[in-house]
Amino acid sequence: MIHEPRTTEAEVPLKAPMVKSHYILPSDDSEITRLNLQNQLLTREVCDGKLIFAPAEVEHGDQVLESGTGTGIWLLSLADTIPPTISFIGIDIHTRLFPQEFPSNVSFLQRSITNLPAEWTERFKIVNQRLLIGGLTRKEWKKAIQEIHRVLVPGGWFQCIEPNIPLKTNIGPHTERMFAAVRDLLAKNGLVHDIVEVLGRKLSKTGFTNVQTHTVSLSAHRHEEEFNHRTLMEWFFLALKPGMLAQKLLQSEEEFGELMQSMLKEWDESPQVAWSWSVVYAQKRENNVGMAKFCIYM
Repeated sequence: MIHEPRTTEAEVPLKAPMVKSHYILPSDDSEITRLNLQNQLLTREVCDGKLIFAPAEVEHGDQVLESGTGTGIWLLSLADTIPPTISFIGIDIHTRLFPQEFPSNVSFLQRSITNLPAEWTERFKIVNQRLLIGGLTRKEWKKAIQEIHRVLVPGGWFQCIEPNIPLKTNIGPHTERMFAAVRDLLAKNGLVHDIVEVLGRKLSKTGFTNVQTHTVSLSAHRHEEEFNHRTLMEWFFLALKPGMLAQKLLQSEEEFGELMQSMLKEWDESPQVAWSWSVVYAQKRENNVGMAKFCIYM
């Protein structure tokens, strides 16, 4: 589907609210590549190839919001597969990763999911979000879910993907130490390592119904594909390295490198090495909600 492209510049408000960021991952060119490949892998392996995993009904004139849109890859992939009468807004607290060209029915704005415009109340049919475990504190998650509930139309759906960070891996001491550093890094920034479990409770308390969790365990062994789940996990730890060093969770680049190599060796020697990801989705209450009209695949 072809749309006339436009640029990002006019879509970023000059007086966007200032937002304090707790985000612990980088926002550079290498992160653009990682996020795009990550999005494709998670869509394929965790969401069964579906961009819209929730049983959402999408009709002409509907609007879709993505929180923490990053490079906008999810929005752009979806916009390329459904009618142009559906409009999309991607928001993020940073604009650095925004695409430079995109269809005329897509907009990118500098906003936080914790503070959405009053005029967005009951505006969106779907709110999508992926991997804000590294961006929202426990208090901010509560506010974000309230805001998502407010801006959804009755019967609209929220869906998100988050990793399950284990408290114990049973793989080996080096893997245990790396995941302990990840949990400590999250805690030191006020972030929530068990967000999948927390989301289920918070969504129900906020008034959502049909709260569902779809969990998939993916092997972290080596595969022939150039980018696979093991690659994603390696890149994830490398992206966290600056934060770990800044917080003195590891003392040097050399210590991180040695721990990384020792951990990967444990993975190679462990037949059960795998990590799980969850799609959590829920609906804003409405009677007689229909089934999905479009089933969107990569």
